[in-house]
Amino acid sequence: MPKVTAAHLEGRRQQVLNAAFECFSTTGFHQTTMQDICKKAQLSPGAVYRYFSSKEAIIEAMVEQSREQSTALIEEAKGQGSTLQVLTNLADAFFGLLDQPVAQATIRLHMELWAEALHNTQVMDLLRTDFKSIHRTIADIVRRGQDRGDVNPALDPDAVARVLMSFFDGLLIQKAMDPEVDVWKYVMVVKAMGAGLLWQYQAVEGENSGAALAR
Repeated sequence: MPKVTAAHLEGRRQQVLNAAFECFSTTGFHQTTMQDICKKAQLSPGAVYRYFSSKEAIIEAMVEQSREQSTALIEEAKGQGSTLQVLTNLADAFFGLLDQPVAQATIRLHMELWAEALHNTQVMDLLRTDFKSIHRTIADIVRRGQDRGDVNPALDPDAVARVLMSFFDGLLIQKAMDPEVDVWKYVMVVKAMGAGLLWQYQAVEGENSGAALAR
């Protein structure tokens, strides 16, 4: 009997994940059954259940893959110059994901999972863990920026991280409603806000400015 290689097993596992991604993003998480996933993957139920015991287990694997991708993008950007440059590079990397051919399917999947999480504690726990991981990493970048004198020390790093993440999540929602939203024009404005270049006039500097931001 021929030996089944690790590469073959991983290929089959990814085949299931790809099929589930297509089903979830097209039909919806709640409406998709494990039988639907088996059919889309062209695998028997036994083959699919060998890798995943439930839809939630499939989502856990998808979230883990997404977290690994996000971590790789962040790690690549972390050592690249000033804090502003790091955040600029992160904006290009993350928002660039929303300008790819598969982006709309990915966006629909995000919408589906957010909606499902409101009623499914297992999915909510998975998404919260992923959110906290990314939030913690970005907050650490902001703290290091404050230590270097790049970032206003009056600002709370955790709050800064949440705002930066909300730029991305906000565009996800807008792209879900209107696929024609121009990603790079959006990014240009985000960068302008981050660099203090949104306004034509000179912002008030010094102690009064810092105190105003802290209020």
